[in-house]
Amino acid sequence: MRVFAIFVALLFLPLASALSDLTVYAEGHYENQEEAPILVEWFHGDEDQEQLKDLVEMDRNGEITLLHWRTGAKEEGGGFPEGDANARMMSHAFNQTPAAAIDGYPEHISDLKPSVNVNEVEIDWNIELIGSTRVELLNITATWTNPHTLNGATQMHVFIIETEAVDAKGRIVHNLVRDWATQPTSFYFENNTVNEWNETISRDHLDGAGIDLGDASHADDYEILLVMIGGFENDSSQNRVLSIQRAKLPTYWQSVDKSASLTPAIFLGILIICIGFIVASERKRELGLPRLEGSWAEKDVIEYRIIAGFSVDIGDLEMGEGWRANGRIKKQNIAANTTHNGTLRVSGSGILSLQLAVKVEQLGDWILDLNLPDPETND
Repeated sequence: MRVFAIFVALLFLPLASALSDLTVYAEGHYENQEEAPILVEWFHGDEDQEQLKDLVEMDRNGEITLLHWRTGAKEEGGGFPEGDANARMMSHAFNQTPAAAIDGYPEHISDLKPSVNVNEVEIDWNIELIGSTRVELLNITATWTNPHTLNGATQMHVFIIETEAVDAKGRIVHNLVRDWATQPTSFYFENNTVNEWNETISRDHLDGAGIDLGDASHADDYEILLVMIGGFENDSSQNRVLSIQRAKLPTYWQSVDKSASLTPAIFLGILIICIGFIVASERKRELGLPRLEGSWAEKDVIEYRIIAGFSVDIGDLEMGEGWRANGRIKKQNIAANTTHNGTLRVSGSGILSLQLAVKVEQLGDWILDLNLPDPETND
């Protein structure tokens, strides 16, 4: 038994390691929406483009809450999901499409009167996108207090829609229902009871629905709708939509910790300042350092020029191997932005090199080099 327990523990090690690496990529907190446009479920059929266009426009204007079920997707091809659409169509007992359901009941689309209803159940909710290298879990939690005792038919429906879905044929569908789930008995029904409700959806399930959240950078291509449908006990009216809560999925960029985003900004600021100091220092040195230039006037006489940027104090002169100076460059101060000209008599053979020590105002001690070709080959 002990060996078996160790074996099982070893099997679960990779899973435990993977779970320990999970982090919250993105998180959104949503307070109760007091009002919501009526729920319109549209079941796709032939020649419904104009009707859809009007419905999409009403959804954008906040007159309806549109769910687009792509019935017949398999026959059309293109890769849109069909399973949930067919199941929802059966639940409404539709025999043909296009068709519409308004606030949970089959209706003729011509009877649609856009309106906004007060949500009878106040729901605060939260979305978390959790993963390691990409989103692995979609976690939804919601909290509400029952204003009255809910009847036994009350259900929470979760819809995931893609705002602008494109199929393999390039067709665009607005508010396409990618996934639909219900939880009929996952909360308390009694009056004044606080409900803490939860729904967790795995990456495998999302992939099966064609939902690719990646690293949550573009998760806002999708929306979540929480729709509570049912009624209150001893209520003579029929079941209805009690609450609609709707929001785009949070993205990584919207949810990234402020301190995390501040850290690279601070680093970048410091880096810019450092680069600024380096550039300013290089510019200062470029403008301030003197230049030593020269040429042969005769085979044993050099004409030289000391071009000063900042003020320069002339120091010792050293000759390269095979040469000696028969004089010196006078130790003196050369004013800033001036040129000092002079001659220097030398003797020797070969390539001439000399180094002149100088002290530059603000820049300190430097060595100026002058190299000239062998005067014998310079004719």
